[in-house]
Amino acid sequence: MRSWVGSAGVACLLFACGPKPEAAAPPQPKVIETPPGAPVAEVPDLSPVAKPAELVVLGRIARPRVLAETVAQWSNVPVKLEDMIPSKARQLSRAVLWEAPIEMLVALDAFGEGKVPPPLLIGSVGLKSLDEALSVADAMQMPTRKVAPGVFRVGDFPDASCAIAVSLGKAPARLICGKANKDVDALLPYATRGLPSEPQTGADFELSLNAKPIQDRYGRDVATLRLLAGVAQQRLALDSPQFDRALQDAIYGGVDEVINLFNDLDQIRLEARVDSARNVLTGSGELRLKGNSSWLAGTIGAIKPAAIPSTLPRLPPEATMAGYNTSLPAERYAALGRIAGELATGLLEHHKLPEATRKRAKRLFDGWFAAMPESFSFAVSPSQGYLHPDTIITRLSEKSTRALSLYDDFFGLMTDPGVKRWAKTKFSVDEKIWPKLTKKPLKLAGFKTPGTLFEVTVDLKALGASNESIVKTIKKMFPGADEKQRGVLLIAVQPDGDFTYVLSGDDPKEMARVMAEHRKSEPGATLARPARADNVALAGFLTLAYFAHTVERSAQEPKLGKAVAAAPNHGTTPIPFSTTTGPGSARFDFEVPAAVFSDTTSAAMSAGPALKDAFDKR
Repeated sequence: MRSWVGSAGVACLLFACGPKPEAAAPPQPKVIETPPGAPVAEVPDLSPVAKPAELVVLGRIARPRVLAETVAQWSNVPVKLEDMIPSKARQLSRAVLWEAPIEMLVALDAFGEGKVPPPLLIGSVGLKSLDEALSVADAMQMPTRKVAPGVFRVGDFPDASCAIAVSLGKAPARLICGKANKDVDALLPYATRGLPSEPQTGADFELSLNAKPIQDRYGRDVATLRLLAGVAQQRLALDSPQFDRALQDAIYGGVDEVINLFNDLDQIRLEARVDSARNVLTGSGELRLKGNSSWLAGTIGAIKPAAIPSTLPRLPPEATMAGYNTSLPAERYAALGRIAGELATGLLEHHKLPEATRKRAKRLFDGWFAAMPESFSFAVSPSQGYLHPDTIITRLSEKSTRALSLYDDFFGLMTDPGVKRWAKTKFSVDEKIWPKLTKKPLKLAGFKTPGTLFEVTVDLKALGASNESIVKTIKKMFPGADEKQRGVLLIAVQPDGDFTYVLSGDDPKEMARVMAEHRKSEPGATLARPARADNVALAGFLTLAYFAHTVERSAQEPKLGKAVAAAPNHGTTPIPFSTTTGPGSARFDFEVPAAVFSDTTSAAMSAGPALKDAFDKR
């Protein structure tokens, strides 16, 4: 059976394909003088309607024609909106006003049955006129029934309900479709006589979720989550004092955070705008909080956005991804580090691992959360082939002591004899396939102090006799095996005075080459960022080439990278992004230039079928 969404979609489609209309003024109530005894003409009710208190979600495409046709043009597919409609429905396109907003409303059902009744939901499409919409329905032999002056039920769908009604705003009439009659009856008045008269934000697309109706309805229910924490603790406890204490902190702390964040939340908002002057689609997402009782609210308030320094080191022109972040308030993460460390050491103690192993695990978590310094990083795609990982270089604004200790403890745990014995007993992991670690000095040009290279190798040939699921997992991590069938991962820590470089890749020569490019004295590329990125917590960019390399490594299909490289702009156009925080809010911004749409279309047409086949096989 079709879902109500499918049925409503069919109904909307029947009114969704008209030629470009002339904008029509909304009908206005008229005073009609009639002779004594003559029947009085029915006048539609266009009196204003207030926003329902139960309204939770509002979605809007403000200019459907502009958005669709601009993106199509940027994608080198210059078609009209009507051309995008299936041919069978194209002849039925007389009624829709594509210059008017398409809207969606979701509201809580105040009279619904059950503890959490399904919400009310409708979609609303602008029409040229009531008469023209009824004419289209008649031509399609769709039944219509008048339910009020200017309001007609249309269609006969088993799992959806649709109505046509006169409306205020840019569209003189609207098609309203929902899951059932009660959805349409409850929200049609606001969709036609309230929402169209409210001021718009100017966004071409927007989606907002308002928390207050949910808080008013379910606030007491959410508070009872704490009662479930004790049950969860009993089921997960190991009868280990250290682990069980940390588990209690984690469970009750997590539940309290859910409750506090639920109460702090004000609104979540997404939007996008067509910037025709710059040929860019801008977008943003914002989390708005009205309280500060949650850990997240306190952390957002403690972050100090700053301007991107003009003294950042050189960014190689071949970089496919780059980013800068300010230092984060490490004190806000101290409790997380403590709980994680105690959970790890308690678990290891429960499984009888040596004290030295437990101390190493504790140091790892303590060190990880001890500082979150300012950093600058970038990635360069490999020249050796698609199976090799990107070379990623990160510069931390701190001395190398903490980074070296972290990697010493991390790789020390990976090769710890006690961990190996436990893995063999618990998961039947043969020591022959266990990763091998080599630690040695590294000399990079331009640095006085030698670095430290951690080399992790996996014998892929030995994996053949092991557990099949483990084999697949490890081969996905190391698809670029060398001639000896070894998967290789390299991590280098390079001191640089008050800074520390961390490099990752699988080829020391390529890593040295990229570092040499980074250290050149000549000007490099610009760290692209959105136009709104003044003071930021994080800012940077990625490219279609970076995304393509990530996907083709996962699918082990080289055609995607080749298709992107052959696209008009070669997938190198930056897609900038940034995050910032303010009192009670956290915001994410991004920009997608027209060149990215063009390259995406070109690559999809060239490599789409091969990529689909590759993922289907996997």
